[in-house]
Amino acid sequence: MSKYEAFTGLPVEQDEDRTRRWSKLLVRVGLAVFVLSVLLAAIFWGMNADVGALMVSIGFAVLVALMVLRQALLAERR
Repeated sequence: MSKYEAFTGLPVEQDEDRTRRWSKLLVRVGLAVFVLSVLLAAIFWGMNADVGALMVSIGFAVLVALMVLRQALLAERR
């Protein structure tokens, strides 16, 4: 058995309160990104449907990235 732990990219010990605050912040930012992407999609959809669909796709990609970060933080809690 190796004396070194596998590298996960995150610190082994995290502060519980700090993790909880970051997870709440990421949810709020995700909600803001969702609302902003829907509004931008509605605005651009009137001009060009392709650009409107692109705004929806970009918004959901950013949401997925934020939620992956949140889940990684929550998974590292002990």
